[in-house]
Amino acid sequence: MHAEPYRGRGLSRVAVVLAGLFAGPAASAPADISTGPFAGLSGVWGGVGTVTYASGTKERLRCRVQYVQNNPDNLQQALRCASDSYNFQINAYFDHANGKIAGVWSEVTQDVRGTLTGAAEAGHIVGNLQGPGFVAEIVVDTKGNRQRVTITAELQEIRAVDITVRKSSQSR
Repeated sequence: MHAEPYRGRGLSRVAVVLAGLFAGPAASAPADISTGPFAGLSGVWGGVGTVTYASGTKERLRCRVQYVQNNPDNLQQALRCASDSYNFQINAYFDHANGKIAGVWSEVTQDVRGTLTGAAEAGHIVGNLQGPGFVAEIVVDTKGNRQRVTITAELQEIRAVDITVRKSSQSR
């Protein structure tokens, strides 16, 4: 009976990590968003992936992410993923300056919050995610309409998340 809530918390931590990879704040003034490290992200993306537990068990994920960008150096993200046993929703907000990124994320269903720090340039993000009792490394690679997110947390119940999403043709 205690294993299921713990597992849920682990997935929400993974979700938090994912949110950090995709997120950033939107500015109110219109700007040229075709430049900067977040160029091309605006729109709706969807895809699949896997979550790997400490036991070695893997579970498939289905994900949908929406990016909103009104400024080349800010990004907002809303990420939803579901597996057969768990759902999570992460909202994130990130800023970019001089090749570095910093931001905040929140996992809605578990009410967990944290930070992301790292570096970003032309579709490539490398960073660290932190939250209450949680530390993970994240790598995001975007090439055209395809994005791969890999999160590794060696000391957590959820050891890895690997997701590939594609941008909806209606978002272009």
